[in-house]
Amino acid sequence: MATPSLRGARPPRAAARPLFSLVLLLAAGCTQKADPLWLGLQFPLTDRAGEPDLYGQLSRMGAQQALDEINAAGGVGGRPLRVRMVDDRGDDSTAIGVADSLAQDRRVLAVVGPIYSGTTMASSQVFESARVPALATSATAPDISGLGPYTFRMASSDSANAVALAAAARATGLRTAVLYSNENYGEGLMRYFARALEKNGSAPIAEDPYLEDMADFRPYLLRLKARGAQMVFIAGIDQGARTLIPQAREVGLNARFMGGDGIEALKEGGAGFDGTVISVLFHPDASEKARSFAAGFRARWKREPDSSAALAYDAVYLLARALEGGARSREEVRRYLEQVGRPGGSPRFDGVAGPVAFDANGDPQGKTCVIGTVHGGKIVLEHAGA
Repeated sequence: MATPSLRGARPPRAAARPLFSLVLLLAAGCTQKADPLWLGLQFPLTDRAGEPDLYGQLSRMGAQQALDEINAAGGVGGRPLRVRMVDDRGDDSTAIGVADSLAQDRRVLAVVGPIYSGTTMASSQVFESARVPALATSATAPDISGLGPYTFRMASSDSANAVALAAAARATGLRTAVLYSNENYGEGLMRYFARALEKNGSAPIAEDPYLEDMADFRPYLLRLKARGAQMVFIAGIDQGARTLIPQAREVGLNARFMGGDGIEALKEGGAGFDGTVISVLFHPDASEKARSFAAGFRARWKREPDSSAALAYDAVYLLARALEGGARSREEVRRYLEQVGRPGGSPRFDGVAGPVAFDANGDPQGKTCVIGTVHGGKIVLEHAGA
């Protein structure tokens, strides 16, 4: 997922004042007497305007659920697991500052997050320099691959997700155009999607950039209507999509819409978004483990989990497994993670959002998205990514 600008995206934001004062300690009400083991959580709890960030809050819920379950079961080797959580606001400059605050806290053995691609790339400068293993959750930008030996991620790269989306677009036989958010996430997703279409002889009929906070998409949409677009691929997040899809109906563009995990939140936008094809990094019906997690999440938080929540949940559990395996320093956690699913290393991690076995770049090998269609406030499974 890109920086807000998933569901790796929102557009770049102006530098915000680092929120060193916004440090939340979450302790899951456990009664163990042993010294706790500490993780850092770096999420965008709020946006630049100070309003709650949807994906950051869902990530917090997923991480908290994992934390509570682990501690209720006795913690890690009899020691409680605790987290220090910081708010990066989805802003690259703020992310650097709060990442440094986690790196300077010697109790923190590893970090869950960031969740957006832009903040992941910005924070990696700090984590790589300080040698802090960081496990990004829903960051999907291809440029994250190979940032360094301390950077890992739970989500599949857009270079893989775009191939699955292009296959779904081709299968419709519709003339496809692309509108992409003019930042890292949108540009990367657009590039790989268009490349996958072209490889099979069906290049997009248009590729136009936009800004997520635009109020009027009508000139773009009228141009696509004139070109005969029947499918519009949105390489961006729900912020822009919430505006452009209704405006397409206004100008008479009778096209289907498709997008990546960044527009997952459209499922909660009402009937006007029904029929939109979306790739997700987690689906509650994908497995029995996913169904169990989703049921627990609904019971606790009274809402549906999304990819952000599931991937944060999995990341906490994976790091807890590293600690359970004896890792007690940042370097030992890094060494554990790099061997997950590797020959002679630790076993593959089977999470609620699918299996994780890291390659040499810290990416989950063979993991990709699931594609479905928005209907009645849910994403109904349609195609499996390959």
